Amino acid sequence: MKNEKLAELDRQNKLDLMETQQLYERILSVLGPFFEDSIYGAQNTYYVYIEDKVLRGKHIGSIENMQYEFDLLFTQDTLKVKDLQNLSLPIWAKSGILSREKKVKSFDVSDFYITNIEYEGNNLRAVIEDKDSENRFIISSDEKAFLIAHRDYEITRDPDLAAALNKNSVDAFISKLKNFFRESVGSESLRRITIDGRNAVEENKIFDCLKLIASIYGKLVTECLERGYTEGEITIKIEEPVGIRTEKYLEKSEIYRELSTLGSEGKELAALLRVSDA
Repeated sequence: MKNEKLAELDRQNKLDLMETQQLYERILSVLGPFFEDSIYGAQNTYYVYIEDKVLRGKHIGSIENMQYEFDLLFTQDTLKVKDLQNLSLPIWAKSGILSREKKVKSFDVSDFYITNIEYEGNNLRAVIEDKDSENRFIISSDEKAFLIAHRDYEITRDPDLAAALNKNSVDAFISKLKNFFRESVGSESLRRITIDGRNAVEENKIFDCLKLIASIYGKLVTECLERGYTEGEITIKIEEPVGIRTEKYLEKSEIYRELSTLGSEGKELAALLRVSDA
């Protein structure tokens, strides 16, 4: 009888854990689109890496005491340099049968795999390797310059190798690496939100996250109202990456009405957004 009760408790515990996990995933699924395009003013870091021989990535956004993390799946399982462009880099190579003299050689890396990318702000670091990882290049850049290393040897610090670099080609490659996150992400899945370093969903702190976001956008709402054409109307100007410009219009009263349906918490968000005096 005792064993039967223990087995029943164990079964119920497993069911409770499963239901909790499903609820956790549903909450993140609902919040995902809200965070997907990033929060205004957030610091964003993007990663590409190989896991189980498949290209995967992460997007981590941070603002004040809140952080959110997405898993990224790309439209391709592997990424080669030539998928972005052809690229050659200078290295030292020995030539000649007797003297084995060192000469600058243009080394085609177009068929190399891109195995790692880290991109934050204007800073980028990428690793490219051949199939057997015998040759490995690291390309690092910021808004001012780039550095390239082959194995442990820094190409850009060697005057002869640096002179042989096609800087325009490298700059174009770095630009395409940055664009890769905008153009080749197939899907994003929100995996975690933390506030003050603690899991916001597990700690029931999602409303605290929404209050933080509302306070950030409240400043923008005030600016939009001050610059708007009509009193009480928020004018939002949007410029798409392709250069198309559009305008959206929202009434303060409409936002307040929608948020009020959430009760006191919704009204608190409306006050932070500065639309509660509608």
